Amino acid sequence: MATEETSQTEETSQQHTLRKGVLRIGDAIAQSVALLALVMGVALSTSLAAGPAGSAVPLAYIIAALGSLCLAYVIIRFTRRMASAGGIYTYVAQGLGPQAGFVGGWMYASAFAFGISFTLAIASEYLSQLLSNFQISVHWLIIFCILLIVLFLFAFFDIRISTRTQLVLAALGVVLVLVLAAIILVKGGDSGVSLIPFSFGALPEGLPGLFSAAIFSFTSFIGFEAAAVLGEETTNPRKAIPRAILAAVIVGAVFYILTTYAMSIGYGAAHAGAWAKDQSPLDTLANRYANSILAAVIDLMVAFTAFIASLAGLNLSSRMLYAMGRDGGLPRVFGITHPRYHSPWVGILVPLGITLILVLGLVLGAKLDAFGIFGFMATTASLGILLAYILVAVSGIFFFLRSRKEGDHIIMLVLDVLLPLIAIVLCGATIYSTITAPAPPPINYAPYIALAWLVVGIVLAVVLSLVRAERVRQFGQILGEG
Repeated sequence: MATEETSQTEETSQQHTLRKGVLRIGDAIAQSVALLALVMGVALSTSLAAGPAGSAVPLAYIIAALGSLCLAYVIIRFTRRMASAGGIYTYVAQGLGPQAGFVGGWMYASAFAFGISFTLAIASEYLSQLLSNFQISVHWLIIFCILLIVLFLFAFFDIRISTRTQLVLAALGVVLVLVLAAIILVKGGDSGVSLIPFSFGALPEGLPGLFSAAIFSFTSFIGFEAAAVLGEETTNPRKAIPRAILAAVIVGAVFYILTTYAMSIGYGAAHAGAWAKDQSPLDTLANRYANSILAAVIDLMVAFTAFIASLAGLNLSSRMLYAMGRDGGLPRVFGITHPRYHSPWVGILVPLGITLILVLGLVLGAKLDAFGIFGFMATTASLGILLAYILVAVSGIFFFLRSRKEGDHIIMLVLDVLLPLIAIVLCGATIYSTITAPAPPPINYAPYIALAWLVVGIVLAVVLSLVRAERVRQFGQILGEG
C-alpha cells in the first residue's frame, strides 16, 4: 500500500510541475518587494508607530530592520541549501519534522491566502476614492470584484507577467514617495532638518515606547521572504533566491528609514502627536509640501502597491498549497498544474474564492468597510505568519546544528543560535503585544481565530500521522534543487 502511494506521488509530481527556470533574480526580488507593500506600509502603518515612538519612528524601523535581518539569516541559510515551492513549509519539515512542517505550512499559506482580502480591499477603496475626484462613483466592492478577476489572469497565465508587473509598479511607487521625501527635506520640514528623529531623547515614553513602536514597524517587513516559493521556477535558485531575500530586506530597510525620517521632519518633533492621529499621513504631507496632484498620484501608488501585494500573496499561497498538495498533506488536487501554463490553478482559485467569501461576509455580515477589513484581517493574518516565523527560526537552530561539519568556525555556531533566538523573541513580542493591546471588535477576536486555526492544523497533522504515516514522512521532501 505504501509503495503504491509513493509511486502515485512520483507520477503526480512528474506530470504536474511548475515551469522550470523561467524566472531570474529580478523576478524573485519583485516577488519579495511586492509583498512588502512598501508604499501602503508607510501610508497606513507609520502612524501606529508614531504613537509610542513620537518623532523617533525611524529608530523603531532600524530595530525592526535588524530583527528582520536575523530572521532573513535563517531563511537565507535554508535557501542556499534547498529550493522548493513549499518555502517555509519545507524548511520547517526539514528542521523539525514533517508534522511541524505541515503545521507551519498550514498557518503560513492560509495566512497569506486570507491576507489577500485586506490588501485588495485597500486597493479597491483607494481606487474608488480616486475615481470620486472625477465625479465617478463606483463602490469599492465592485472594484474589488473586478480586481479579483485581474488577479486570476495575472497569476494563471505566466508567472513572469506577475513578477515583472510587480517590479515596475513597486519601483514607480517607491520613486514617487522618495520624491515627496526629498521635497520635504529640501524645504526644511516643519522646523528644519536635524537628527532629532534618530535621538533617544525624542522618545516620549523612553525605551519601552521604542520597542512598542518596533513591534508595529516589524510587521511592515512581513513578506520579505516571499521569493523562497519561486525556488522551483528560478534559474540557479540557490544563488538567486538568497540574494533576492537579502535585497528585499535591505530595500525595505532603506526605504522605511528614509521615508519615516522625512515624515518625522515634515510633521516636526513638536507635532508627532498629529502624525500618530493621522490616518492619511502621505496625503497630509504631499498636500502641505507639494500639491494635490502629487497627493493623488501617491494615492494611486498606494492602490497599485496594495494590488501587487495581493498578487504576490496569491503567488506565494498558491505555490505553497501546490507543494502541500503534491506531498499529500492537502487534497492532491492542489498538486496539479495546468498542462500548458504550468500554473497551480487550484491553488490560485481557492485563495481567490476564500477572499471573495471573506470580504462579502465581513461587509454584509459584520458591516465592515475596507479599512475595517484591513484592521481585522491584517491582525489575524499577521498572527499566523508570525507563528510560522517562530517555527522556521526554531527549525533553523535544530537543522543547522544537526548538519554542522567538523571544522566549521565557532562564529557560525553562535550565529546559528543567536540570530534565530533574536528573531523568535521579536516575533513572540509582536504576538504578545497584539494579544494584550486593547482593540475594538472584531479585531479583538483575531487572536482567538488564529489560535483556533492553529489547533485545527495541529489536529490535522496528528490525524494524518495516525492514518497516513507513510505519506506524512514525505512532507517537505520534494526539492527542486538541493
